[in-house]
Amino acid sequence: MMPVLIFSPVASFFTDAGDSGVLLPVALVGVVTLWFFHSRRLAWLLLRSVLVAGLLITVLKIVFLSCGAHWAAGLSSPSGHACLSAVVYGTLANLVASGRAAFVRWAIYLVTGAFVAAICVSRVTLGVHTWLEVAVGLSVGLIAQLWFARSYARMSPLRIDMKTFGAALLVTVLVAFGIRLPAETLIRHMAKRLGEKCMAAGPPASLVALHGGARPDAWLSRS
Repeated sequence: MMPVLIFSPVASFFTDAGDSGVLLPVALVGVVTLWFFHSRRLAWLLLRSVLVAGLLITVLKIVFLSCGAHWAAGLSSPSGHACLSAVVYGTLANLVASGRAAFVRWAIYLVTGAFVAAICVSRVTLGVHTWLEVAVGLSVGLIAQLWFARSYARMSPLRIDMKTFGAALLVTVLVAFGIRLPAETLIRHMAKRLGEKCMAAGPPASLVALHGGARPDAWLSRS
């Protein structure tokens, strides 16, 4: 068993900070605030990155929850917390740091990176995900965040007014913190339906050979 790196209450705090019940409202408020007070282009870039990351991690979860054992992939559910934390907190940090002194920018990036890392560690500490599942989710989120950063870098520099942007996000976090959306329940329901079709198709020939010609239910029970 993995050594406990973070005490359970602290791990719970960080895992709540990475829940979709907090991150989706924060992203939505960020989009609305940017749209009305700063730049509609930036609002679209933020919305695009979060939507793409959210859609991709949802598809990956459904596919691996339903057919991961069928493929003997060793991966059952990529971490949505890691994915959304990376893309939402990462893009917001990018916006807040823009146009500021170099040491301020790096301080913002380091603090944000440490915060996202703590959320990722909390998922493993609480026994919800494996390191592989966290790594896959984090990779999806980072790719979406880098996509945002690349598009943002092509725009004219824009320093975000923290009086409106920061205040709106802070209030949203305080109000939404602790809310847990039943997204995982819906995803597992969809995965169960897809999994029935996956199992009915039978295991790939390569996996049958790998397991010595054993019946599907025999090698799946060992996965």
